[in-house]
Amino acid sequence: MTAPVISILAQTTTTAKLVGTAATGVGPFTYQWYRSTTAGFTPGGGNILAGKTSLSLTDTGLTPNVAYYYKLVATDTGDSNTTQTSNQAALVTEPLGLTQNPNQFKQSPLLGQPTDQVQPNTQNMMIDVTETATLRAGQAVKFAPTVAGGPPKVLACTADTDQVCGYINFNPQKNTYVAGDRVQVSGQGNVLFLSASTAIARGVQVCLETDAYGSVKAATGATAARIVGYALDVAEAGDTIPIFLLTPSFRVDA
Repeated sequence: MTAPVISILAQTTTTAKLVGTAATGVGPFTYQWYRSTTAGFTPGGGNILAGKTSLSLTDTGLTPNVAYYYKLVATDTGDSNTTQTSNQAALVTEPLGLTQNPNQFKQSPLLGQPTDQVQPNTQNMMIDVTETATLRAGQAVKFAPTVAGGPPKVLACTADTDQVCGYINFNPQKNTYVAGDRVQVSGQGNVLFLSASTAIARGVQVCLETDAYGSVKAATGATAARIVGYALDVAEAGDTIPIFLLTPSFRVDA
């Protein structure tokens, strides 16, 4: 028996669409989808998507700007109920306010969008040639250890302990960046709209959060995560919030 192969068709702020290939073997086959927020999870009762038993999946009610992981288990009912599990498919739901309506009198702020105040420390930088991921506006970046010369080179922050040099600015013409692309990166003293992964009170220090791009979380006591600024507003999880940046970041060791 061969396992199905699943792929992502599309995702929005709250919905994901996936599809799987049919398993091969004796047959007939039954299928069951599973979802988790933990990479490498084992399908089971705690992450089953009840009723999702076809090769296509439309998963609704998701949280914006959160990483989700999916697997599809096929059972060969004609071969002693032998099972095979698909590959893992990973996606990040879109953040709130990713698109603007030009007819609105008041626009919703976007990830990586600066306030209308003077931004004194925004620099032109370049995504390093060694970067394999696709970066987006609002993403935290760190300096790349490359040769001298040319614009500063940056890589995506992949761990909450990374030394953050700044955040990629929103660009109305382009929202994704790959190796070799030029970007504007904001640092110390700038105010950028980022996403709250936890409830955040006004004025508290916030830490780098790499579970979802463009996210920050409230700093609580001693933490190995990097302090990247403080909140200028109040937010619930998933809200967009203006953050006064303190980058390059620092660490609190209490």
